[in-house]
Amino acid sequence: MTHRPELRLMLIEAGSVAVLVDLVVSLDEETQYYAITALSNIAVDDNGRNVLWDTQEELVDMLIKALHRPLKIKIQSQIVLTLRNLACDSRYQVQIVEKGGLDALLPLLQSSYTILITSTCACLRNLSIDSRNEAPIICSGFLPELVDLIPQADEPDLQCHAISTVRNMAANTGQDKQAFVDSGLFDRLKIALTDSRTHPKVLCELAAALSVFALNDQLWRPIIELGFCKLLVQLTRCRDMEAEYNACLTLSTLASKGMAEVYDEFARLWRAPNGGIRGCLIKVMTLPEYANTNVRSIAVWLTRTLLGCARTDLVERVACDAQLVAAIEEIAKYRVVLSSSCSVASSTRLSSAAVAEDAKGKQADMTDSHIMAFIANGEHAISGSSGAEHEAFRAGALAYQAMTLLDDFTRVGS
Repeated sequence: MTHRPELRLMLIEAGSVAVLVDLVVSLDEETQYYAITALSNIAVDDNGRNVLWDTQEELVDMLIKALHRPLKIKIQSQIVLTLRNLACDSRYQVQIVEKGGLDALLPLLQSSYTILITSTCACLRNLSIDSRNEAPIICSGFLPELVDLIPQADEPDLQCHAISTVRNMAANTGQDKQAFVDSGLFDRLKIALTDSRTHPKVLCELAAALSVFALNDQLWRPIIELGFCKLLVQLTRCRDMEAEYNACLTLSTLASKGMAEVYDEFARLWRAPNGGIRGCLIKVMTLPEYANTNVRSIAVWLTRTLLGCARTDLVERVACDAQLVAAIEEIAKYRVVLSSSCSVASSTRLSSAAVAEDAKGKQADMTDSHIMAFIANGEHAISGSSGAEHEAFRAGALAYQAMTLLDDFTRVGS
């Protein structure tokens, strides 16, 4: 019954939660298992978690204590999944750690049962969202265990949870990240990226993790030094749009560092492998209009960064590439036409001549305050608009960025 939201609500209103919690310590294993399963399902949504938080103060203590007892694997796994669902709430993320949950979870992560390891990783993934839990998770010895799980290509769900947990912790600011480097993290990431068995959804998680690592002053250098840029270029050729997006984002983040070693690597990979950085930029910028606007925006931004870098030979390669310029000009043809109510009425494309003319005057329609607000503040600037209008504004903002980039090409060429 707890699989359906409306039935969960009925059970909550009927007062079943207190009864189910009492059954967590039942001596009958089947009763215990189904009571915990029901609580896990109730904890799936905000309403259920709020009821549990407000009325069942001892629940987390009971679940953690149960994990320290000898129980069947399926019961242990269900307890951990219940903690995972509770940890979707920031209050529980902190409480589970404060009440000793990590000590109960570590032996399960080290077990020989895949179901237990996977459910434990899923729980840690949610616990790691709160920055206050980073230090306790690392100090409890989880990092090397998680890192060792990353290359396990036969268990893609397990890989995703492990990678995401490490990524969440790396995203937290204010902590020393040397432990991540010392754990062998980047060697394991490289194994997973180069394994032909690695599932596309895992490739997506790997690229997303690298985009976070690239932001950190202690973690971006191994990406350059261990040859990840070559792998990221190859990843932009995969069929998964999200993996392609994350790979492009990582390359752009690295370029934004403005470091000589990054530009040296980009220059080395300009045309190879698989067309290199250049091929990646052209492929992404020539995606059809219905494709992800964000990934094309990243390609435009990366091109602009390279055009303004301190390495003159790389600037020349970018500035003198006619195919790259043509791709940018094509993006710049997009226009958004606003109705009097400032909602999008239609979109259109301009000829190359019109684009050139607009480049001189920064086209009035694209510098409309609504477009510029969207560029500065994202979708918050146009709240109340429809999904189609949001996409039109995104495309309009992309066109404006392309127009600005064409100006940069003109300045470099002169």
